[in-house]
Amino acid sequence: MQVNRNPEYFLTIVREGSFSKAAEKLFISQPYLSQYVRRLEDQFGVELLDRRKTPLALTEAGRVYVNYLESCAQLHQKLLCDFDLLGSHQEQQLRLGLTNWRANALLPDILPVYAERCPQVRIEVIEQSADELFTLVTEGRADLAVVNTPSEPPAGVTTETIVYERILLAANRRNAVTQELLRRRQSGEPLDLHLLENERVVLMRPGIFLAARVQNYLDKEQITLKNVTYGTNTTTALILTAQNYGFCFVNETGVRSAPHREELAFFDLDTPDLVHPLCVVYKKNSYLRPVERTFIDVTIGFYRSLTLEGGSAPQDF
Repeated sequence: MQVNRNPEYFLTIVREGSFSKAAEKLFISQPYLSQYVRRLEDQFGVELLDRRKTPLALTEAGRVYVNYLESCAQLHQKLLCDFDLLGSHQEQQLRLGLTNWRANALLPDILPVYAERCPQVRIEVIEQSADELFTLVTEGRADLAVVNTPSEPPAGVTTETIVYERILLAANRRNAVTQELLRRRQSGEPLDLHLLENERVVLMRPGIFLAARVQNYLDKEQITLKNVTYGTNTTTALILTAQNYGFCFVNETGVRSAPHREELAFFDLDTPDLVHPLCVVYKKNSYLRPVERTFIDVTIGFYRSLTLEGGSAPQDF
């Protein structure tokens, strides 16, 4: 019996649900990929894929085979990890994925601490959109990603929650509406965002997880914004807000590093609709190396220390 020397071929077919899409991903021909699966099925004497379904579906034997391949991959990673430990004097690499804004808000606090614990690790920072980060992790092109996750993350990843963070409204202190919001908060009155309907608001583009949460909240409260500027970077939105170019929404973990913070006021709208998890994401069924586990522990420890200190943002919200 021959050994399957290209297990990633079969796993890519399963992930893509199509011979043609998998062939495109693997840069090989579709007929070759079909013959590859047929040879596997002849070798094992079972049908691995149900070709009558679109997308392709695993048979019961196919699910067993996928579990076997994933277990082998995990054992192989553990073997490499054990070799790394034997030769710990050798340089190791950590490929870390973050969104552009998250890299600015997180790395200055995390990396110095991590570097002290793991001085032998060479870090590659990959800055992409959240959707692209999930793809990079699933395909093994990033070891870890730190990202806000949707309610149902992609099937190919495992998530560990670092913290549940609030989404805050950021406003310029000189703005008349901001002064009214501050007055209402001081007097214990509810914060009514209908006051923003005729104000300029900087929102993230649709498709960004924070944007989806904010838009769902606005729709639920029947708030219609008439003057919206769309962007893709929260730092840019905060800078514009600091210059009195309207309002924006921001994850609370980024408030500490907000530019021109003295010009800004932050408001907690006190609703579960504006709370979402910040997670470390890694490939499903993968074996975490000690250098990866240490990064996760350092990141979780950092955010826990902020909570113990009384929050990750200024005391004025």
